[in-house]
Parts: sequence; structure tokens; C-alpha cells
Amino acid sequence: MRTKALSIASGILVALLCFSFSALADDEVTRRAQDPNEWPSPGRDNALTRYSPLRDINTDNVSRLQMIWSQSTGALRGQEGQPIVIDDVGGKPMMFFVSGCPEMSKCNIVQGLDLSHPDHPIQVWNYMKQNDRDETAIPRACCDTVNRGPAYADGKVVFGTFDGFVIALDAKTGREVWTVKQASPEKGETITGAPLIADGKVIIGFGGDEFAIRGRVDAYDLKTGKQVWKCYSTGSDKDACLTAETNKANPQYGIAGKDLGIHTFVGNDWKIGGGSAWGWFSYDPKLKIVYYGTGNPGLWSPSYRCSKRTQEECNTGDFDNKWSLTIFGRKVETGAAVFAYQMTPFDQWDYDGVNENVLVDMNVDGKDRNTLVHFDRNGFSYVLDRADGTLLRANKYVTVNWAERIDMTTGRPIKIREHSPFERGHSVNACPSSMGGKDQQPCSVDPTEPNKFYCPTNNWCMELEPQPRSHMQQGTISSFANIFMYPEKPGVAGKIKKFDVLSGQTDWEISDPYPNWGGTLVTAGGLLFYGSLNGDFRAVNRGTGKVLWERKLASGIIGNPISYRVKGKQYISILCGIGGWIGVPVTAGLDIDDRFGAIGATAMAKAANLDKIPQGGTLFTFRVME
Repeated sequence: MRTKALSIASGILVALLCFSFSALADDEVTRRAQDPNEWPSPGRDNALTRYSPLRDINTDNVSRLQMIWSQSTGALRGQEGQPIVIDDVGGKPMMFFVSGCPEMSKCNIVQGLDLSHPDHPIQVWNYMKQNDRDETAIPRACCDTVNRGPAYADGKVVFGTFDGFVIALDAKTGREVWTVKQASPEKGETITGAPLIADGKVIIGFGGDEFAIRGRVDAYDLKTGKQVWKCYSTGSDKDACLTAETNKANPQYGIAGKDLGIHTFVGNDWKIGGGSAWGWFSYDPKLKIVYYGTGNPGLWSPSYRCSKRTQEECNTGDFDNKWSLTIFGRKVETGAAVFAYQMTPFDQWDYDGVNENVLVDMNVDGKDRNTLVHFDRNGFSYVLDRADGTLLRANKYVTVNWAERIDMTTGRPIKIREHSPFERGHSVNACPSSMGGKDQQPCSVDPTEPNKFYCPTNNWCMELEPQPRSHMQQGTISSFANIFMYPEKPGVAGKIKKFDVLSGQTDWEISDPYPNWGGTLVTAGGLLFYGSLNGDFRAVNRGTGKVLWERKLASGIIGNPISYRVKGKQYISILCGIGGWIGVPVTAGLDIDDRFGAIGATAMAKAANLDKIPQGGTLFTFRVME
């Protein structure tokens, strides 16, 4: 009896310790997000609001904002990410950031900067993985070798490498704590996204839809790197972690019991059916749900993804290519899908669904809701109840001609035949382009004004011509389409807009001849910060849309601004350096006159004069001068 009692007591102790570690890791991320001085995770909080409560820099003094220091990233190309700032790493305030991967000799360099003297930071360590690197990863960069930044918890800086490693470093020393191989470049899998740390787990996906990969998300134990769960985007219900409870509130989205991740594809194409999660992850610590979106089903020549012969037959739901282009809400403990809402079933445009899912609470139609807001590539902004996936709003936020609207009962788009590419060899006009009304560049929101979002948008259309399929092999480019992209209005490539997700109305917008491929930052000081691919970094009165301050930086901006405070002074930092899908014609030295190059990017790069933008990755930091 004594032995049994001790065994029970030991079991309880182990359970408490495990719970304690999980809770501490969870509490740490949440606690740090409550400190306005820090920028502790990619979106500042795991809700991805990109809102800073700091107000020292405001509409009255922003005209005195000056560059105070800069630091090279060590790599030529830019990053689609941001630094993170932690105020107590070994008693020091520290900043961490990761470079892109232009070549394996300068791939994903991590820097740790001591901010004890905030106007004169000192690099105390840098790290780049030296062994087991995969040179085959670079040629498999569909849309540039960018990185979207690290995450932090439990004294660890965690990030992904382009060639497929997930690595945790000791934040004080830069030494490896653990390393795991998640993605396989030989299969076309590469990591560009930022990880999410939640519930004592590191959650991350990879890209490669155009290389015929099979999308998957993995959760690793933050302490050890041991895999906790994995869930695929295609395949059986078991592989996709669907249960009898999935979509219980909305069975019209698709339920378990039918293996839709297999049978909505032709033959065995689900094995190469894309659906990668290469974008952003968010997390609700009360609901214990992780949110992310999945990419396209790989093959851009859509008629091959349906065994029927007509547009109408292929859009009945039988060939939706589940679960590509889907917003997943998964239980953080197990990965089990709470809901799965597919935004663009039977994709015909490459409208990847990986853009950020921002978590805010708002009153919708007289009822207080815990909501998720998603601005999709397909040109619609979605508002879902984040507890069960119920669709509450779906509004066009840019020019959209491929669909009339979203059916609010079924959640399905009402497609327009003349703007839906289908037949091979037949070119079709569609707006927005494959780069989307907005690509991964994230919006921001003040949680006290939860229906007003500050978003960078693309204002491009395209001619898309499906091509014959010559092969379909993992690790080999398999798009099979000619795409010509062009500005919707000559001279306007990008717009920043303040958009109401409930009414579907734009409060104000700023047009720009250069694309806005970087994210936004909104602050309690009444300001919005963003940058353009010309290198123009701007501060805007968020109430009126008036530009109050701007500076020309060294290269194009595809990064996301952050704000933090050290020793009573507020700072703004931004990563600079042309890159991303829109910039890859420049960074890869492609023929700018090839109208179909880089899956349509060269035509837009030429139209926006991006070949005149110098390269170079640099972090710039600003503060108000007294």
C-alpha cells in the first residue's frame, strides 16, 4: 500500500511539474506581451495584433524622429520578419533577429544585441548553423529565401532555417540547446516562417507547394525539441487530425468520417497536394487553440485537380482539394482540429491562405464575440468566431472580380466563370493577382478599436493561362501556368488602408507607386508605421491618414516595424532589404523583361521599377531627438 501511495504521489508530482512548465511557458509569453516595453514575439503578442501601447512617440513629436543606429544583418537579401526585444536576458535587455538565406555560407544568421546602452547596442553573440547544411534548398526557393523572425520563451531563441532545421538557442550565449530536422529540401520543403511558442510547445510549418510537397504542421517540446504532434493538410482524417468534434458547429465546412483530404483530390494527388503552412501562427491561451492558414494545392493548372470536364462540375464540392487554403483552429495539446474553414475551395488562382489570423474581441451584430480576422490573398477579409469557426463577415477589401461574394450560409465563394482559369491554353483575367490583395505582409490593429485594421495591400491584376502538366514529382517545380501581373491602375502598385472589417468600408488609404510588401505597426501614440519597396519608411496619423514623417532607407522594405522602450526611451526598428516574391527578380538576378518570370513577379517588378532598388539587409532603429 505504501509503495502504491508513493507511486501515486510521484505521478501527481510529475503531472504537476509538467503542468507547471507548460503554464510557466504559456504565462511567460502572455506576461511579456503585457509589458509595453518589450516586443517579445513576432506579432508582439500571440494574437498577432502588432499593436504597441507605447505613446512616447506620438503625433506631436514624430517629426523629430531620427535614425539613431543601424546594424547589418550579414546577408544581402531582406527579411519578411522583425526583431524581438526581451528586457531581462541574464539581467540585460536584448534584441534578437535572423537574416535571410541568400547562400549557405550566409544563411539565417542570428544576432543577439545587448541594449544596455540603447543608443549604442553591442553584439554579444551571433550564430549560424555550420554542419549538415543542405545546398539543394536554395534552388527550391519558390518565392525568395526570406525569414520571418524568431520567437522567445524559457530563455531560448527559437527559429527555423531555410534548409529545414528548427533550432533553439540559449538566449544569453547563442549556443545550441536543441536542433531538429523538420523539413526536407529534397522533397521541396523549406522553412521561411516564424515559429509560435505556446503551451510549452514550438509550433511551425514549412513551404513548398509549387514543388509538390504535402503540407504539415509540427509541435515540438520547447524544453527538449521532442516532437509532440504533427498534423497534415491533406490525407486521411487521422493524418489531418480531424475528429468527430471537428466543425461540429458548421458541418457544411466538411466533417470527419469521409477522408475528404483524400477523396476531394484526383487519384493519389493528395500525396502531393500542397496546403503548406508557411505563414503566421496565432494562439488563444484561454481557448487553448492554435490558428493558422494553409497554402494552395500545388498544381496551378486546375483542370488536373478534378476528374470532371467543366468549371461547374469541378466546383460542386467534390473536388475542393481539402484542406488546402484553409483556416485551421487546432487544440494546442494534441493538434486535434476544432474547425477547418476552406476559403477558396478548388483554387484556380494560387490564393494561398497563409496570411495572419489576428485575434480580437468585438461586438458583432449586438453580440460580444471572440473573433479571428483574416485578410486573405483572394481579396476578402474574413471575421470568424474563433471558438468554433462560424463565419460572421466576408468583405472585399481590394478589387475582386473572380467572385461575386461569399455565401454566408455555406461559406463558399460565388465564382464568376469568365474570371476563373480552367481550360489549358486559355488565358483569363483575374483580380487580385496570384500575389493576392495582400500577401503575408501583416496588418495591425489596436484591440480597443478591434474592427479597424491597418493593412498593406497589393493592387494588381493578372492574366493566368493554365498549361499542360508534364510531370508531378516532389522537389520539382510543378506550377504549369503562365502568369502576367500588372498594376490595376498605372502608377499605383500599393496602398495602405484603414479598413473596417464589419462594415467593409475603407476609412482612408494612401496610394504608392511602389508595392507595400512589409507589415504595419500601430501605436497608442496615434501613429501607424510602414515601409515601401522604394525604401520609404513612414509614420502616419492613424486617425486621418496623413503622412507626418518619412525617411528614405538604404533598400526596399519588406520587414515589419516594431516598437520597444529601454531606459525610458521609445524606439522604432525596421528591417530593410528588397526581397520576397515581389523582389526575387532583383535578388536572384532574373531577366526583368521575361513577363512570365518568377511565376509572374518579373512583370510587376519591371512595372514598379524595382530593378532600380539596391540590395542589402540592414536593421534601422529610430527615436525622437530631444
